[in-house]
Amino acid sequence: MKRPLIAFALLLCVLAGCSRQSLTPSPRVEENHVRVLPGRAEILLTEQAAETFRTERFLGQTAPLGVLSVERVFPDAGEFEARHRAAGLHRWYRVRYDTGVPLTRAQAGLESIEGVESVSFPRRKARRSYFNDPLAKYQWHYANDGTLDGNFKKGIDINVEPVWREFTAGSSEVVVAVIDGGIQIGHEDLKGVVLAGGARGSRCFVGGYEADEIPADDHGTHVGGTIGAINNNKIGLCGIAGGKDGRGGVRLMSCVIFSDDEDDEESGGDEDAQALVWAADNGAVIANNSWGYVAESDRDAARIAREFLAYDSPTKDAIDYFIDHAGTDASGKQTGPMKGGVVFFASGNDAFTHDAPSEYERVIAVGAFEPDGRMAEYSNYGPWVDILAPGGSDSDDYYEEGIASTGASDPYIYFTGTSMACPHVSGVAALLVSHFGGPGFTNEDLLEMLLGGARQGVIRMPSGRTVGGGMLDAYGAFTYKSGGDPDEIRFSTDYTGDYRFKSHESVTLDWTIIGNEKARLQVSVDSDCPGLTSDCSANQVRMKINALQADPGDYLATIRVGNTASQDVPFTILENHAPTRIARFGDQIINVASNAPLSFNLDDYFSDPDGETLAYRVVISGEEVAVPSVSGSTLSLSPAEYGLGEVTVTAYDARRASASSTFLLLGRNAYQDLDVYPNPVTDYLYIRPSQDKTLDITLYNLAGAKIWSANGASAGPFEPLAIDLRNQPGGTYSLLVGDRRYTIVKK
Repeated sequence: MKRPLIAFALLLCVLAGCSRQSLTPSPRVEENHVRVLPGRAEILLTEQAAETFRTERFLGQTAPLGVLSVERVFPDAGEFEARHRAAGLHRWYRVRYDTGVPLTRAQAGLESIEGVESVSFPRRKARRSYFNDPLAKYQWHYANDGTLDGNFKKGIDINVEPVWREFTAGSSEVVVAVIDGGIQIGHEDLKGVVLAGGARGSRCFVGGYEADEIPADDHGTHVGGTIGAINNNKIGLCGIAGGKDGRGGVRLMSCVIFSDDEDDEESGGDEDAQALVWAADNGAVIANNSWGYVAESDRDAARIAREFLAYDSPTKDAIDYFIDHAGTDASGKQTGPMKGGVVFFASGNDAFTHDAPSEYERVIAVGAFEPDGRMAEYSNYGPWVDILAPGGSDSDDYYEEGIASTGASDPYIYFTGTSMACPHVSGVAALLVSHFGGPGFTNEDLLEMLLGGARQGVIRMPSGRTVGGGMLDAYGAFTYKSGGDPDEIRFSTDYTGDYRFKSHESVTLDWTIIGNEKARLQVSVDSDCPGLTSDCSANQVRMKINALQADPGDYLATIRVGNTASQDVPFTILENHAPTRIARFGDQIINVASNAPLSFNLDDYFSDPDGETLAYRVVISGEEVAVPSVSGSTLSLSPAEYGLGEVTVTAYDARRASASSTFLLLGRNAYQDLDVYPNPVTDYLYIRPSQDKTLDITLYNLAGAKIWSANGASAGPFEPLAIDLRNQPGGTYSLLVGDRRYTIVKK
């Protein structure tokens, strides 16, 4: 039900879940559990395949899958095309195929095509918010004095009013991309703030609409209003970065990936990826994403997040592209108020411990708290949640505990969810860029202030929950200082090693910080080692060093506590040593008349100086006399065909350094003492005994005349005796070897 003046509605959020002949294998699809869109796939081509791609040829190769169309995910970008290509965006193609084809078959078919490096399937996305029935009129989330009826606690707000008074209320030089449903461009409280559709403006990525047509949507309009509804215009509500003079503050770029025409509030495909790239290329430096992938359970959400983090996708590439290139021109020169972009994602509303895309380490994941100072029960949680912001309560008793903002179907409505928390953080970020932005200001500068200024220990956490950041505080971000006494900060670790790590090792180093309990200064780790990642809290640092991701050499990690204290941690990644061969296999005979395999313990033949567990690859050239398989360090050769093959066993370490050993493998019937072949003979007749020996051999023609003989001839399984019969007439011959007689037909 909606009501006039401030009409409130509860928007129910379905928590969204996620979705090489390869260097990195494609994720395995599960028909019954993965929420993917039928008949759609996204393929990543190799550089060569992308350069030589032909639509007709591809459709011919995929005829069994019923492929209907294929096109680039990211179309030609004109002046930005070179940058797109450098980022690899031109290698992504969107494929539409027969919806009756099972996912596993589609994946296998697409992966089998030469030049396809990875296959992914676009997942359904859902907007993250709850409908509420309308009732209240106040924006407690900006300034909460605790006087409203209901569960309100003084000071549980984003503390933005001091920023408006002392610093800024938003600059029109800052553009925030709202990747969501469309913002109502003509809304009385947003008019002139939302960029019109067209070149370098808002854009629709939903099928059935023109690119410059922006269909109005409640959810997108609500999110946009929280960020930039016009302040001090005597109309409606306030936006966090909505300016002071009634003419608006920051500008909103509406990137439409949902529309109100959708029956189930869900969408899918690569619209979001296109939107992020468009926003980066056309002036936005902040991207608000109040959506995520559909998941059915916490376990499902964990798997989806794991797959999203592990595998390639257009969305992940587009996120990276926005972060790396927003605010710059095609040559990488800063043109916007901030160099590089920041991508915010709602963490989701199912009380899950995992989520995608918000769990991706390069984005800022936003959880929600309620007006009483508790983390919202619906909010997803975990150490990957970077910051908490007002999302409102889903209480049926107090509608005013939701988040009030602009709407499309009614001018002003209340929604609840992490969808509503996310634009609070985007809005404060926009204020920071408005005030501090300019040449040399970077996305790293923004995040240091935004996350470092968050209030710690204010939000009460439900039992068993943890998050990785504090409560959004606009004034705290603007006044963020290191503070503290460096003499009070001390560092300690239980690690007792020499900080020299083998080139294949993965090592975890835990440090404790003493003296930061009250100030709770921001703790960070800087390092020149590309294989180092870190998790930091006010008093703990966990550094993980994956030596495989860095070249051997000397590195330095520095733990910083604000600008007050630091601890250097020098370490060395040692040179890698290739595996070595410690024994020879010797040539082998396999009994093709039996099913018994030959088995070898490869640890008896190869060793690694660095103590690694080796991986193995076995190739048989010549005749395929056996089928090889390797389990751990055990090689099994199962008999297959008669003949002679050459077996090459290669041992690899984690850095792909290798050692090889080659031996001959003879496939024969071991129940026979002697092989005489071929029959019929065309040139040479071969006599092969089961072991090395000397033979007395006589060859007779059909009339019984001796035509060839040898006494004491040497022969063995790998060096058979050859008799030249090229000058003998065709016919039937008899062969006497010792006292056994063989009849040979020669044609």
